[in-house]
Amino acid sequence: AYPNASIVLAGMEAPPNLGPEYTSAFRAVYADLAEGQGLALVPFLLEGVAGERRMNQSDGIHPNVDGHRRVAETVWDVLEDVLLTRCQGDGACQPA
Repeated sequence: AYPNASIVLAGMEAPPNLGPEYTSAFRAVYADLAEGQGLALVPFLLEGVAGERRMNQSDGIHPNVDGHRRVAETVWDVLEDVLLTRCQGDGACQPA
């Protein structure tokens, strides 16, 4: 529906208990896809949040308020460049 949309791919990590070979291959899927399709990549959406007790709710899985702030910062590190490039490229900041 929006062929001119800019896509940002958010990468995830497999749990380390699945072994180094699997986790490495899992991680590579995101980088390979982003490179092959020309997508902006957030390498790991939960960087600084996953496995950090103080960044998660009591279930240890879902981010709390501080965790969500960190996720937003992680995404913004990539998204800001995408938006600036898009605005500079066509001379105006308009939605796709």
